[in-house]
Amino acid sequence: MSLEKPKSLPEASETSARTRLLDAAEGLMLSVGYVDTSVEEMCEAAGVTKGSFFHHFKSKEQLGKVLLERFADRQQGRFESAASGIEDPLQRVYALIDLAIQGTRDPAMKGCLVGTLAQEISESHPELREVCKCTFDGFASRIGADLLAAKERYAPRADFDAASLGACFLSIAQGSMLILRTNGDRGAMARNLEHFRRYIASLYGR
Repeated sequence: MSLEKPKSLPEASETSARTRLLDAAEGLMLSVGYVDTSVEEMCEAAGVTKGSFFHHFKSKEQLGKVLLERFADRQQGRFESAASGIEDPLQRVYALIDLAIQGTRDPAMKGCLVGTLAQEISESHPELREVCKCTFDGFASRIGADLLAAKERYAPRADFDAASLGACFLSIAQGSMLILRTNGDRGAMARNLEHFRRYIASLYGR
């Protein structure tokens, strides 16, 4: 007597294959970049066929777009979790800086996928570049809004552009990751972020 397979199994299998492809692609692209990661290598690393790849993604570029958006959503979730329940905007900023410093101590942290791809494909893949731009702009605007709110609360007469400090933090973090990829010194990245934390404290007096 044969048993009918639950209808949910094929769907679960497809979802698993898609996730494995995204996970494999992220690891490969963080290691060797977007251009040097082939569809064949992603399929081999994910343990799926090339036909399965094109079932889920019409092209490597579409996978790249989905991958960048997934990475950004995951980071956004981490930021929201770190700042959850903190009413003071300046303390929210410190929580995000501390989260970034903590991330430098995690051996599993291989870098920022958005920053890695932005450096490589900005001229050749305008659609992916736009995803990177929107991700960076969104992060800088969010932390900039907290820094602006903190200025209104703690240093309303001080002469500095609080909103632009969000982009400054992004530049320090991304530049530090670039240096990390060249020399492997995680301590240097943590020190740069700690310097920024002290700079913010000097501007706001707390």
